[in-house]
Amino acid sequence: MKVIKTWCREILQGIEYLHNLKPHPIIHRDIKCDNIFINSNKGEIRIGDLGLATCMSHAYADSVLGTPEFMAPEMYEEVYGPSVDVYSFGMCVLEMVTNQTPYRECANPAQIYRKVINGIKPEALELIINEDVKAFILECLKPKDERPTATELLKHK
Repeated sequence: MKVIKTWCREILQGIEYLHNLKPHPIIHRDIKCDNIFINSNKGEIRIGDLGLATCMSHAYADSVLGTPEFMAPEMYEEVYGPSVDVYSFGMCVLEMVTNQTPYRECANPAQIYRKVINGIKPEALELIINEDVKAFILECLKPKDERPTATELLKHK
């Protein structure tokens, strides 16, 4: 858990950096474990593959892009902001602690879509024994208006 906590802190610092860029914040839109790189020599974490990233030149972004298992519900509605990266980060934490891809129980993207837009969480959440870890992940998966920012999550115990 100590290593995962360190990784989470570094990933959140990267997300916080992107979201606080001036004059326009950047939304990554495809945060997933496959796009998080670890330098095993130094233990450094880097967020990569910014191919789907977008600058926030107005109050919201408006295209459906990303990996279905990690996409926040509002991305499917095509009106969203930086908090979609926090949701995706929560799914990454879920994968890190369970070693299972979120929504692994689904056979195709359409099944994932239905679960996500109906607020049905991945079955992998039930594998988490540590209630503090589960609560932290659920914080990240809250509805967009209640979801904390990366900065707020960095203050989480």
